[in-house]
Amino acid sequence: MKGFCLLGSAFIIAFGLLGFGYFSKLQTMDTIEVKGLSEKVVRADVGHICITISNHCENLEKLYTKRAADKIKVVDFLKSCNVTDEEILDSSMDTKEYEEESTTISPTSVTKVEKIKFYKSEDKLSINTKDLGKIEKIKDGIMKLSSEEIFIGYNYSYDLTNFLDIKIQMLKEASENARKNAEAFIEPQGQKCGEVVYLRQGEITIRAENESETIDSWSSKEKTNINKKLRLVVRAGFAKEKAK
Repeated sequence: MKGFCLLGSAFIIAFGLLGFGYFSKLQTMDTIEVKGLSEKVVRADVGHICITISNHCENLEKLYTKRAADKIKVVDFLKSCNVTDEEILDSSMDTKEYEEESTTISPTSVTKVEKIKFYKSEDKLSINTKDLGKIEKIKDGIMKLSSEEIFIGYNYSYDLTNFLDIKIQMLKEASENARKNAEAFIEPQGQKCGEVVYLRQGEITIRAENESETIDSWSSKEKTNINKKLRLVVRAGFAKEKAK
């Protein structure tokens, strides 16, 4: 047993020395470190728009009648933009009760304060579609509904659902760009670019097409822009070899 322990200890020491030698060699290997870049402008493949219809009234029954009529008009408008029933998500029925004060002053300067009860509602219609032309058409025509005494607002966005596929392609392009950059540095020195020692992905950013990379992501207009500018950076180390 003692002999076995000694043999095991010797093996561990030998393995440790070999490992140390390997990592020392890796750390002292003559390498060049460069960055690789891939940039793409891609078009969003899904559009989203959320429409809010607001109403308020003293009479709850009249409120329900008005909101139902408004919703019919908005849905008819969406159908005129070729939006299908499957693309519309109805998330309505939010009604709140509140009070407002009404102040009147009589000819004898007597001030009268009266509390009036009101009801307020918000109906929301969300549209998700792969036909981005529909979103543009809705945006262009939606405010015309205001002339029909409909209190309406909206927000919209354009998104990428195939981002992972695009990222994989960009990683390949950035890696190829890194090798070209390394070759441009070392070939004039009579060396050539060898195997990859390491490859690390850096930051990937998504901005609106014409935005600067220096803009903060929270202030970017990317979500409301159909065309997205993607930028991916990698950091790569290549072994230097003598050119034959």
